[in-house]
Formats: sequence, structure tokens, C-alpha cells
Amino acid sequence: MQRKIITTIITLAFLLAITILPAAAQAAIQAKLQVPDGQYTIGDPILLTLVVSHPADYQVIPPTLSDNLGDLVIYGQAPLQTVRNDDGTATTTQTIDTRLFAPGDYEIPAMVFSISDGAGNLMELETPATGISIVSVLNEADTQLRDIKPQAELPYMNTLPWIIAATALGLIGAVGYLIWRRRQKQIALSQIDNRLPHEVILDELNRVQGLRLPDRGRFKEHYTFISDAMRVYAERTLKVPVLERTTNEVQMSLKTTDVDADLASTFTDILDESDMVKFAKVTPDIDTAYMLIETSRQFVEATKPVPAAEDENENKGDMESPQMSKINSTRIHPPTEVTP
Repeated sequence: MQRKIITTIITLAFLLAITILPAAAQAAIQAKLQVPDGQYTIGDPILLTLVVSHPADYQVIPPTLSDNLGDLVIYGQAPLQTVRNDDGTATTTQTIDTRLFAPGDYEIPAMVFSISDGAGNLMELETPATGISIVSVLNEADTQLRDIKPQAELPYMNTLPWIIAATALGLIGAVGYLIWRRRQKQIALSQIDNRLPHEVILDELNRVQGLRLPDRGRFKEHYTFISDAMRVYAERTLKVPVLERTTNEVQMSLKTTDVDADLASTFTDILDESDMVKFAKVTPDIDTAYMLIETSRQFVEATKPVPAAEDENENKGDMESPQMSKINSTRIHPPTEVTP
């Protein structure tokens, strides 16, 4: 008999545990669906907020919603956010974006969601239903239909004068540019040296003579100017590479060409005399220095291009030309060594 009583007590305790304890746990959970205060019109965002207060070791499972919640159209669900409270509980919230597209009073139905306790048991809860109103943007007495407003008219701007002005400016700019280009070409052409090689070297010899360098004892510069200019002239006229060669190399090169032997000898004598002053430190007298200019002029006159009329009257055979006679009469003599 006593054993039967104990069994009955245990059975009653178990039944109380499975009925009273879940009810007590559910009593500790509070859920509601908040609607922000304000006046809503058609198409306004209605941000519903699911608020669930529960024990800290419980976990809310977000509700599974379709495209609609009653008459509300659902546009999106934000993630759950859980905040622990000072009293040992926690509050979980979720924002749901909805819309209504007709004026009137609506009921937001109860929202069903699940919650898991610390032992992994699931409980299903729901929020209380609530209401919301969508007001019309029309006045209550405004029941008359109106025509659609006509298309707005923009102020007319006559752009023809601006187009003409822009075209005129473009033409002026183009003409000015062409004139400027033509002027630049003329300047460029005027800067081109159209002188013949013998005209260039004769002008250079005149310039060197005008410097009067020997009068100031600047013999090395005097001879350098002359030899450099003569090398450029010979390379352009005799077609012999002499700019980067020594005097001996130039002499050997001239022997392999059809250049007159006396002219080749005169040219190498000019280079030899210049080398003696520049490199052998031989100091000539002033008259000898200026004579080198005269000899160089005679070489140029003998080697410059001969006009067609003069070419027909040129002496043939072994007869010596007047130019070569003049060169031979002033054959270069090595400068007198004053200072070894």
C-alpha cells in the first residue's frame, strides 16, 4: 500500500513538471510587435519591430515569413539582434519592412515564431495582433475627378545667335591659326642657311680675321678656328672624311681620291701648320698667322664650284690654272719657331 502511494506521488510530480514548468517558462517570455507612431499613407514604409524578452540562455528563432503578412507586403527582414539586460534576461529584436497600398484600417495578424531553451527544447509563441491605419492623401470632400495637368512649358531660348557667334569665333580662330602657322614656317625658312659651302667658309675666315687674335697673342685659338673651318669645308666639298682624322690620315685619304695633288698638298700644309701651333707649342709671327687666312681663301677659291660658262673655258692638259699659280706663289711655309 505504501509503495502504491509513493508511485502515485511521483507520477503527479512528473505531470506537474511537464505542465506547470513550461507554462512558467512561457510566462517569463514576453513578445510583441511594435508599430512606430505616425500617420501612414499609401506606399509609406512601415517598419514593424518584433520584440521578445526572454531568459538569457534562450535563443529566438526568427519567424519564417512569406511575401505577405496579412494585407501588408513584406519588403525585407533585418537580422536578429540580442541585448543582455541587467536583470539577467535578454531582449531580441528584429525589424520587418512592410508596405500597404490602399487607404483604410488594417489588422496586423499575430506573428508566430519559435524559441529554444537552454536544453534545446523548442517552444512556439506568437505576438498579439495589432491594428494600423492608412490615410488617403485626398480630402474627404474632394470627390470630383480632374483632368490631367498639361505638359509644362519651358521658357524658349533662341540659340541661333549663340550658334552664329560660336561659328564666327571658330572661323576667326581657324584663320588666325593658319596665319600663325604660315608665319612660323616663314621664320623657320628664314633661319635656314642657304649659303654654299665656299660662301660659308669665306664668311668664317672673314670673321676669324676680324677677331684679330694674333694681335693679342692668342695664336692657338686663331689656328684652331681656321683648321676646324677648313676641315668642315673640305669634307663637304672634297667628299673626304677629315673631321675625325689626324693630319697624316687625311693626307693618306687624299692620295686615294682624284683631288689635285697640289690642292691636297696645300690643304695638308694648312693642317700641318695649325697642328704645330696647337700641339707642338710653336709660336709663329703675326704676319705668318694672317697669311694662313689668305692661303685658306685661295684654296677655297680654287676648289669652289665653277659655273658652266667658266667650266667650258677651263684650261685643259697639264697647264696650271690661275688659281693654282696664285696658291703656289704663296705656298705655306712652316712658322718660325720662337718658343719651343
